[in-house]
Amino acid sequence: MHQNSLHSFQIRKNVGEKSKEEPAQMKEDILDIIGHDGLWQRGIFLWILFATMTVVWHFMAMSFYAPNLEYWCSRPEGSNKTVEEWKNVDLPEDKHCSRFRNQSTLYFIDESSKISSTSEVVSCDSWEYDTSFYLSTVLSQFDLVCERDWLVSLSTSIFNLGTMLSNVIVSHLSDRFGRRPLLAASIAISLSAAVVCAFSTSFVMFTTTRFFVSFGLSGLYTVSYVLLMEIVGPKQRSFYGVAVHLGWCVGFVCFPGIVWLLRDWFWIQMAITLPLVILLLTCWFIAESPRWLISQGKIKEAERIVTKATKINGNYLSNIDARLKMMMKTRKVDESKAESGTIFDLFRTPGLWQMTLVIYFIWFSGIFVYYGLSYNTNELAGDPFVNFALAGAVEFPAYFLTMIAIYSQGRKVPMIITTAIGGLACLLTYPLPADSWITTALLMVGKFCITASVAIAFVLTAEIFPTPVRIIGLGSAVLFSKFGSVLAPFARELGHATNLVVPHVLFGFLALMSGLLVLLLPETRGVTVPETLLEAGSRRKSIRKKKEAFKEFEMKRLLNMNRGKDISQKEGPEVIFQSRELQRRDKLVDLTKHSNRSDVPSENQQVSTVAIR
Repeated sequence: MHQNSLHSFQIRKNVGEKSKEEPAQMKEDILDIIGHDGLWQRGIFLWILFATMTVVWHFMAMSFYAPNLEYWCSRPEGSNKTVEEWKNVDLPEDKHCSRFRNQSTLYFIDESSKISSTSEVVSCDSWEYDTSFYLSTVLSQFDLVCERDWLVSLSTSIFNLGTMLSNVIVSHLSDRFGRRPLLAASIAISLSAAVVCAFSTSFVMFTTTRFFVSFGLSGLYTVSYVLLMEIVGPKQRSFYGVAVHLGWCVGFVCFPGIVWLLRDWFWIQMAITLPLVILLLTCWFIAESPRWLISQGKIKEAERIVTKATKINGNYLSNIDARLKMMMKTRKVDESKAESGTIFDLFRTPGLWQMTLVIYFIWFSGIFVYYGLSYNTNELAGDPFVNFALAGAVEFPAYFLTMIAIYSQGRKVPMIITTAIGGLACLLTYPLPADSWITTALLMVGKFCITASVAIAFVLTAEIFPTPVRIIGLGSAVLFSKFGSVLAPFARELGHATNLVVPHVLFGFLALMSGLLVLLLPETRGVTVPETLLEAGSRRKSIRKKKEAFKEFEMKRLLNMNRGKDISQKEGPEVIFQSRELQRRDKLVDLTKHSNRSDVPSENQQVSTVAIR
């Protein structure tokens, strides 16, 4: 927020105007009292890190609740045949979903031979499962095989549907009732549903309870992220915003170890639910957001929390009550001036609606491919536990390199490179066998790149949308991405119906399409976030104008070469383009000057922008 306001002031100063915004630079923020980063913030961060680790276990549980198991039609009651005798002699080639009728009377003289090919084949009505590793799974308990195997994908999709609804409902309720009450409510919902889920007696009961687990856990994740972004300073938000994902990575890598130790879905469910008990007991020690309290006029409660936080951080200040009241008054003034927008403004503004559609597609495809690759580890060659752990381990360097790339190379170039490499890695699996180790390696490269591109998408989206609709724009993009998570489980069904590499080709195609569409978006590194709808829309046009400036430079260069002259760097395409941009900014400043709307975002707006994740 401070950088945006400073840039707005500098533009006005450059065109010789006196800024009325200058006094606003001196206004105090809540973190100026508490401290922008200290022991108080780090303690809350560690709690949120633990919560994030718990969330991923439930999100990825179906990978081990419904693994690729060996199964076959069950033996008749009272049969004394061994499993191998039954499978080799009494069952047809498709021993999974069909059997011979009246096996006891249809033998050749040589009992080691197969039953006559003329014997009637019927569908199985019950199954036996390989228990050499998994003692019990959801797949075996509810017979989710043969004609019912698609129910596995349906259950996962319904689970992800719970996250979509939670993002809409819980985000609204947290703004109304506060962060801490919604944290407690979200944990309580997910905890109670997770315990009931472990005692499910039917597939419908299992899927329904899992829906409420996802609803609560998504609320926990969303509200925790909002709280974290509200208690750390602007300079620290980028670090904490990426670092919080380390909890997801750690949980991803550790989960196969939990499954390997327990091997029974009931005990696995109870084990990953236990941390929710710890979170519920400790969430009351997590302070309410002081920023939210001030926005609601609850000065006394805010003063109590701020006083405690300042002591923990080693800051001993006086007149906290008076300073908080002044902040509340300043905030009300900012809100009265703030320009408001709706989701319809995203599609009414020239230039902005095209970027909005591109961003929606990028989010949808990114999340679809991310979850598709995450859920697909059971189909890969090698140990499924090692594959799953690797799929989580590649996210560590992905986030680390993303932080370096966006600071040094900007947003567009790293995103284009990651989506292109990720897409090509997925496409290269097409001529390879699905159970090849090369296929596994290529898909891990794809997972690495897609993880990085999704992380960049958060930053790029927040910087493209203008202040009046930034919350709505980023929130709607995240919501649109949930359609990708709902559809991703059915990529497995597509592979079973066609070929196991077909989903990989689909992932690659969507990733490459995203990379190409990023070319239509403006670079946002080193550029102040747009403050008005008009300014945001004009930035897409600047891409075309920059190309025109380059063409103009090339024409001048060719003409002067024919005349035996050279063109200095002072006449290069960047200079031509920047000259035009200054003229455009002058016009924008003039429009802003005569507008009744304020183009300076409030601190609350800026925090909510990052928090929507």
